[in-house]
Amino acid sequence: MHKITTAFVVGVAGLSLLVSACGGDAKPTAAKSDAPAGGAGAAALAMQDIKYDKATLTGAKGKALTISLTNSGALEHDFTIDKIDAKATADGKEAKSDKAAVHAAVKPKGAAKLEITPNAAGTFEYYCTVAGHKEAGMKGTLTVN
Repeated sequence: MHKITTAFVVGVAGLSLLVSACGGDAKPTAAKSDAPAGGAGAAALAMQDIKYDKATLTGAKGKALTISLTNSGALEHDFTIDKIDAKATADGKEAKSDKAAVHAAVKPKGAAKLEITPNAAGTFEYYCTVAGHKEAGMKGTLTVN
């Protein structure tokens, strides 16, 4: 008799969970997105000594991608893309160098907002230009769809 009672209680509890999970009057909620309105994208990239916390970023052709850069390291780090057809600003100022299409430096314990608007789709390597950092693995890929 004890086995039958236990089986019945377990069966009723399981059925209750199934019904509550599958039915009810709850209204579906919209998916939450961190992307700003207007189709632009957003990402965060943490810089540490000799590494980024992400090896891949994704953007869309013709749409602004805002990257929040934070440097928790003891050294200055940067985000650099040698060749990309894009408009880029860091904290509202042009983000370029003599040799790179995108270049934004961030001081130790600092932060910056980098905005890149790519004009063409493709795959682009980003890396830190501090001596030896790229070679040590401080690099990643920006894919523009």
